[in-house]
Amino acid sequence: MSVEHILLGVLSWMPNSGYGIKKEVEISGRELGWGRLSYGSIYPKLKKLEEEGFIRAVTAEREGRMTKIYELTAKGWRELADWLRCPPAPPEIRDELVMKISFWETGLPEDRETLIEHLELRRREAEEMMRHLEEWSRNGYSAIGELGGLAMDYWLDHLRLSIEWYGRVIRYLEGPPAPPRQDPHGLYEKARRRRQDALGPEESDLPKHPRR
Repeated sequence: MSVEHILLGVLSWMPNSGYGIKKEVEISGRELGWGRLSYGSIYPKLKKLEEEGFIRAVTAEREGRMTKIYELTAKGWRELADWLRCPPAPPEIRDELVMKISFWETGLPEDRETLIEHLELRRREAEEMMRHLEEWSRNGYSAIGELGGLAMDYWLDHLRLSIEWYGRVIRYLEGPPAPPRQDPHGLYEKARRRRQDALGPEESDLPKHPRR
């Protein structure tokens, strides 16, 4: 999935400015599935699409001032359709919090409190995003297509499952530590000794919070 194709897709809804595209993606919560589009990266991509003939720019009045608005050309509509027909790439499951959890037992085993704080923060963020999507779907003015609504349902189901998982893991971490599920070669005990040898017993056993 390229930024160019996302821009073509957003412009298929309606002609828009670079700022309007960024605002649409951020406010509507579509970054959840699309990834972040930086404001500075949108204009170079729009310029490239214009130079290659996929979009054209016109000047129109928006909110009382003249603004450059972009619209798809015939070439742009065809490119969008061709991209939609292509089989999608395999799903990417990449989450920094989950990655950190995988390394926590060897890198910071004595400090579960910080991990709980991370999970509580993520749970609050997910709850806020879910409220946003639920309100967006019934705000009375946003256009939500039949199929776009199905995409929204996917993210709502994903958020509900994530919120439930965050709560379950927090409750687990509030209990006593348990042994590894599987460690036939004793790697976790070896990692503990390696860490202690490198840091010293006082530093390796002292719970610490990250600097604020």
